[in-house]
Amino acid sequence: MSTNEYVLNMRQVSVNSKIRKKILSIENFAVRPGELVAIIGPNGSGKSTLLRTINLLQPYRGEMQLFGQDVHNTNKTLLRRRSALVFQETLLLDDTVFNNVAKVLKFRGTPTHKIKQAVHTALVTFGCEHLANQSARSLSGGEAKRVCIACGLVANSELLLLDEPSASLDVGIRAEIIEKIRQWAQARGSAVILVSHNFTDILHFADRAIALFDGCIVQDDNLETIIRRPANEQLARLVGIDNIIPCRIERSSRGNFIKLANGIEFLYPGEVTKPITVCCLSGDTFNLYDVSSSILHKPWSVILEGLIERVLNGIGICSIWVKVGEQTLIARVPRNHISGNVYPHQMIKLAFNAADAHFV
Repeated sequence: MSTNEYVLNMRQVSVNSKIRKKILSIENFAVRPGELVAIIGPNGSGKSTLLRTINLLQPYRGEMQLFGQDVHNTNKTLLRRRSALVFQETLLLDDTVFNNVAKVLKFRGTPTHKIKQAVHTALVTFGCEHLANQSARSLSGGEAKRVCIACGLVANSELLLLDEPSASLDVGIRAEIIEKIRQWAQARGSAVILVSHNFTDILHFADRAIALFDGCIVQDDNLETIIRRPANEQLARLVGIDNIIPCRIERSSRGNFIKLANGIEFLYPGEVTKPITVCCLSGDTFNLYDVSSSILHKPWSVILEGLIERVLNGIGICSIWVKVGEQTLIARVPRNHISGNVYPHQMIKLAFNAADAHFV
C-alpha cells in the first residue's frame, strides 16, 4: 500500500530520555482508515508514550506519516487537529461540562451554529447530558471520565487515541461505554488505537492488537492469535494463559516428542523450528475424558489423570484445578459438558488435542 492509504505509518521511531534509553523503539507500525487496534503491555512498556508520540506531543526520532503526510514537512497543529487523544488522566478545564466539550470544536474552527447540537449529541451518547451545566471540578471520577471521552469524540476525528478509557468507570457501565465508542468510531469511519489493561475492553472492541514490551512491539496480530499463541512467555502470562508448563522436546523417527515438567508426554503433530522452554495450554482446550466419548478415537488426543483440588462454578463454565504430578492445571469446561458433579479430592481424567498446545 502507498503511504496515503494509512492514517498512521511509523518506521524506525524511537524515543529516549536522559534517564532511560529506548523508552520506545518501533520498527514498523501502520494503521488503516477505520481500523480498531488495541495496545497491550505491562506497566512501563511504553503504551502511553506511543499514543503521545502519535499525537505529536512527544519528541522522537524516525519517520512518521499521519493521514498520508510526512510529519516533519507538515503543519503539526493541523495534523494534530485531525486526531484526538483521550488521556488516562481526567484533564478538564475549570468551566462547565458543556463548555469543556464545546471548546474542542471551537479550537477546530467549527461554525458556532453547529456546536450546540454536536455537544448535545456527544453528552447524550456518553450519559453526561444531565451534567451539562455543572462545573467540571465538581464531577466524580467516573463522570469526569465520561466527559473526557465526549471531548475526545465530539470532533469526529479521523484517528482516536484512547488511553485507558474505562479507567474510573463503574464496572457495570464499562462494557456499555466501550461499545458506544466502537459504534461512534465505526459510524464515522474513524480509526482507533485503544490502550487498556482490561482485557474485556479489548475483547469487545478490537480485532487486531499489538503487544508492547520495553518499548518494542513483540507481536502484531489478530487478538485471537495473541491470546492463544502469544509470542513469548511474558506475553503468555500477561494475556492470562491458564497453564504455562516448563517443557523440553525430543526429536524421534515418530516426530516431535514433548515432555512436560509434570510428567505428561505426547507427540506433537506440528513443526517446532526454534528452541522452546514452556508449553502454553488454555484452560478451554481441556475436555472431561469419558471412555465412551468420541475423543478416544480422535488423533493426537492426550489423556491425563489427576486429583481435583478446587472447583469453581461460574456462569456457563466450570473451572477445575487438577493436580497432575507436581503441578496444578486449570481446566475450564462448559457446564453442559459435565454429567453429574465434580468435587475436590476426586480423581479425574482430562483430555486435550496435542495440536492445541503452543510452545515458546
